[in-house]
Amino acid sequence: MADSTYEQALVNFRVVVVGAGFITGIGGLSTAVALANRGHSVLVLESTPKLLHVGAGVALPPPTRKWFESEGVLQIDDPVCVPWDGIEIRKWDSGDLVIQTASNPLGKQTAIHHGDLQLALLARAQQLEDKIEIRLGVRVADVDLSSSPNAVILANGERIQGDLIIAADGVKSTLKSKICPPEAAKPTSTGEAAYRFTLPRELLEADEELLSLVDRPWGIRWDGPDAHVVAYPVRGHKLLNLVLIHPDDGQAAESWTTVSDKKNVIADFQGWNSTLTKLIDLAPSAIPNFRMFLYPPAPVWVKGSTILLGDACHAMLPYLGQGVAQAVEDATAIAAVLSAVKNKEQLPFALWAYQVSRKERVDQIQAATYKAREKLHLKDGAAQAARDLERKLAAEKNQNTDVSKMQQAYWAWDAAKVATTALTERIAAMGA
Repeated sequence: MADSTYEQALVNFRVVVVGAGFITGIGGLSTAVALANRGHSVLVLESTPKLLHVGAGVALPPPTRKWFESEGVLQIDDPVCVPWDGIEIRKWDSGDLVIQTASNPLGKQTAIHHGDLQLALLARAQQLEDKIEIRLGVRVADVDLSSSPNAVILANGERIQGDLIIAADGVKSTLKSKICPPEAAKPTSTGEAAYRFTLPRELLEADEELLSLVDRPWGIRWDGPDAHVVAYPVRGHKLLNLVLIHPDDGQAAESWTTVSDKKNVIADFQGWNSTLTKLIDLAPSAIPNFRMFLYPPAPVWVKGSTILLGDACHAMLPYLGQGVAQAVEDATAIAAVLSAVKNKEQLPFALWAYQVSRKERVDQIQAATYKAREKLHLKDGAAQAARDLERKLAAEKNQNTDVSKMQQAYWAWDAAKVATTALTERIAAMGA
């Protein structure tokens, strides 16, 4: 049941969330939990018949980790989490240390396996079963924006109305084309893909250097020509997570289940440092390979009483680690404004405030994320040396630079406050 810890909504809405994120995203269930905690009734419709424990590690910024704790999803000392002391940036070929990132007053990043985060969200949703209903194996085919209230239409023809429809159905959203013009759903290839795999601690125990990678609370990043690699421990130091961004050779697809032969990984990272080479040698024979696309900013997030949320409206590339964080900010914003309205007639004002408070911010972050890869993937040796010298000089002043500085610049943001302020101003302007 809804917890008295949370300020309860003045008006209770019936919300239909399309997409529980049982394959990739976490925006749908995160939003469902936030709304249920504040007294709203939520129906979650998920197309997959069961949760698939797929994906890889994700790094949660400090405010995102605290949000999951505040909503009852994660615990303060949760065993599946690994708080980082920081990130070590090393040379791609020699493996020599360039810098260790400076600490941030907002706190530590936390590493968690995507599947573990999904399970934690599902467990919290089940605790709120009097407010959250989850229907699995249900495919939403359309949304009726002309009905009042709006209604989703299932593949079997069933109609389900809700005071609010939230399309959190990911980068390949079915409902996005109903809200945005067709070109908004057309991605362009980045020319890059990502190998992702995890190694159990037991595989690393025979090598002291590799064992230290999973035992130490640090992330490691190697920035090389046209590629970079990130490695860090997850699941309470039981797994080492690796993400290897590389030029796209056309073999990958935009899917968590596409795999590539290990020989391709070896060829792509030939000449890199011996530590990475040893890790690749331990990888499974078939390695997930995810093709990365750049999605244009969604020009519209709201139509009628239906909204877009998370990857459905602002799919993030992984270069700044903002995907989960921005989905959580969406959840925070919509829960805040929906719980602040005084009557159902103010719902349009709440949805206006949601879009206004979020769109400009995520558009900027999407653009910055794409730009960040330029610093990560410098080809020229002289340019790499200049970049690394800049990083060292900043570190001597206990400062961060380029990508780390960009990441942390986005951590300090109060999505609930910004959204509710926009709502208050809108209501006053409309004299409602």
